[in-house]
Amino acid sequence: MKRILALILTAVLLVGCLASCGGRDKVDLSSATNLDDLKGATIAAQTGTFHLEALEGQTEGVTVKEYPDFDQLLVALNNGAIDGYVAEEPTAYAVIAQNADLAYIALKNNDTGFTATDADTGIAVAFKTGSAYVATVNTILAGISEQTRAALMQQAVALSVDPDTVSNDAPVLVSSNTNTSNGTLKIAMECAYKPFNWSQTTSANGAVKIQGSDLYANGYDVQIAKYIAAELGMALEIHAVEWDSLITGLEAGTYDGIIAGMSPTADREEVVDFTDCYYNSNLVIIYKKSN
Repeated sequence: MKRILALILTAVLLVGCLASCGGRDKVDLSSATNLDDLKGATIAAQTGTFHLEALEGQTEGVTVKEYPDFDQLLVALNNGAIDGYVAEEPTAYAVIAQNADLAYIALKNNDTGFTATDADTGIAVAFKTGSAYVATVNTILAGISEQTRAALMQQAVALSVDPDTVSNDAPVLVSSNTNTSNGTLKIAMECAYKPFNWSQTTSANGAVKIQGSDLYANGYDVQIAKYIAAELGMALEIHAVEWDSLITGLEAGTYDGIIAGMSPTADREEVVDFTDCYYNSNLVIIYKKSN
């Protein structure tokens, strides 16, 4: 009887493995340097993003999959369901810092990588169409130097490795304005896209409480949101929202803006207004190293 049970258990585990991997042959991407080298591979991207559009429209011989968020993309990569996934380069930094068996193909936009405009690969703040916030926030963003933006991203990547541990480093971006008499700025983001935004259990390192949750949000986007709110003389509220619901909620007036690593693509600009980009990055492919 024990032997029969063991055989049954083995069969169940085998079926589970085949289901997660799709019974497919994995492709080693460790020597890939450009999009042509992805042929034969299964590559994924987040639903509703330019990442997915570029993957579907600019690659040949690639099996394309999509997942609703980056946590599921990482799970799919680790269980062998995909060979790699598209991400912003800072996201690759953060993921690899916590996963020693992962690496990324350092593609260059419009060269070895995807054809993309600055709007496709930049990230900007989204407001309702016609919002007076756009011009004001553009002025605020213009006051943040490229050096500060780069240093802030480095800090966000470092903090994302162990976000609840208090860092001895001073915050890179801080407003001198402490007046919050102009009301509350409600900002939506996924809180699941390191190093741009994530959730943690404490308020360590300047994290902000997520509305309706016991968790806190931090990351590059959160620090940008804090700075903008402070410069506007407003208190900040962070709302954790699924990616596909961000623009819908903004249009409904549930919150005032979106600061969520969102690119100001032409399709999105038809329904919302964007500020100037507050960060630009190359798109890369995160993959699992071969054993």
